[in-house]
Amino acid sequence: MKNIEGYVKLIKKADPTYIELKAYVYVGFSGLRMSFENMPSHLEIRQFGLQLARGTSYDLIGESEESRVVLLSKLKKLISFEKT
Repeated sequence: MKNIEGYVKLIKKADPTYIELKAYVYVGFSGLRMSFENMPSHLEIRQFGLQLARGTSYDLIGESEESRVVLLSKLKKLISFEKT
């Protein structure tokens, strides 16, 4: 999780509504290619997300520690779809 400036530049260029940061998780067949040590902690993912948020106009709006996921948004209010 390096090159924050490069990611900030890409985010500004692409201008997505949401950014979902996900960590590698050592499960299943991935264990044949990578090791447990390759799996960043949720705290590392969160810190990376906060660095991206500081470099952009996005806010951290959600996270799941057990899934090692952080969600950033440029919207102050989430888009919500109701079932019909």
